[in-house]
Amino acid sequence: MKGETVPPRDLARTTRAENFDDYDGTRLVDESKPRGTAVSASADGAWLEFADARLGPAARLTARVAGAAGAVEVRLGSPAGRLLGTATADGTDSPYAYETVTAALRNVPEGRGDVYLVLRGEGLRLSTFSLR
Repeated sequence: MKGETVPPRDLARTTRAENFDDYDGTRLVDESKPRGTAVSASADGAWLEFADARLGPAARLTARVAGAAGAVEVRLGSPAGRLLGTATADGTDSPYAYETVTAALRNVPEGRGDVYLVLRGEGLRLSTFSLR
C-alpha cells in the first residue's frame, strides 16, 4: 500500500512536552490550575523521547519549566546518548510559575534522529520546548 510520506518531526516549532513518543520516570500534570498539561519528572534522570526529528541547524534549546530546580538535557539516540546541550533551571516558588530557560546546542548533526530530553531533578516540570 502506498501512502503519504510522513515528514520528520519539526522541533524548531514550539513543541508541547506531552506530545512525546516514549517516556520513563515521568507523569502528566496540570500545566496550570485552569487548563493545560505538562510533564513532571518523578525521579532524577526521567526522560522523554521525540522520535524521528529533523536535526540541524538547531543552535539553541528553549524550554518552559516550573517547580523544582534542575536541568533539561538534550541527547541524541538514547537517554544516555550524545549530549547536545543542557539548560539549567533555578526552580520556581510554585509548580504553576513557569520560567523560560535556554542553552546553546553543540555538534548537532544534519538529518533525522531520535531526540531525548532528560530531566535532572525530581519535580521539575516541562511544558513546552523548541530546538532552533
